[in-house]
Amino acid sequence: QLGPQPPASVSMIAGFLAGMAVDIPLHPLDTVKTRMQAPEGFAAAGGFRSPWSGLSAVVVVSVPGSAIFFVVYEYARHFLERNVPPALQDKRYAIGRDAVAASLADVSACVVRVPCEVLKQRMQAIGPMVTPPTFRATVARVSSEGVRGFFAGFGATAMREVPFALIQMPLFEELKHRHPWAASARARGDTAHLGFIGMQSGCVAGMIAGVATTPLDVAKTHIILTENRANRRGLYQTMNAIRAECGMAGLFKGGVPRAAHCGLGGALWLGAFE
Repeated sequence: QLGPQPPASVSMIAGFLAGMAVDIPLHPLDTVKTRMQAPEGFAAAGGFRSPWSGLSAVVVVSVPGSAIFFVVYEYARHFLERNVPPALQDKRYAIGRDAVAASLADVSACVVRVPCEVLKQRMQAIGPMVTPPTFRATVARVSSEGVRGFFAGFGATAMREVPFALIQMPLFEELKHRHPWAASARARGDTAHLGFIGMQSGCVAGMIAGVATTPLDVAKTHIILTENRANRRGLYQTMNAIRAECGMAGLFKGGVPRAAHCGLGGALWLGAFE
């Protein structure tokens, strides 16, 4: 049984702070992952140079996306619990309700998240440039394709985010409620312990979801970094092309930094939100 639904303003502020807690400190890890997945290869995409490239896009666009996610997620969870048929209100079906709520929240957040991914990843894959591209220059380059340019890879991003949310959020809720300290911490109203429980549960859930969705993430990166629209392919065609060129290992490029990023990100993001 869920507690009272938090006001949208509370969810938004908590989501905003959670996004800040993850996207800024873990940005260099995300940069390494992007360059490992880049079609031209890690070294040619920039190697370990300028690991903070693309941070401005994250601060301006991505963090608000985290706020949108949690507003929609909390509203959808409570709405579904109140409005599903009585037969589906049993706690056994809570994991299914959480999965639906997480999917709705992630698709909603993609409206903000995709433009951020396009700007961020094109700033991260700096190639042989000595000076990383500025936020303004990247915006100008992407806008040459019109509004459509900011949504390159929208379908691929949504196809990555929905399975990720379907794995991460129900697993997080289940681990959080089954944690051996959870009942006593909730009874005492101990927010510090609840936050720590959230961090542990979020880390495990994020790492598992991150590894499982790495092939989708690799394909999404290839699509976004293909600046010539005529050369851009769909998600499945891109995955097939990667597998044909590099084998199954190619679909798991950047898997280690992605697992670390999603695990640490889940701990910080969900722990901070809790």
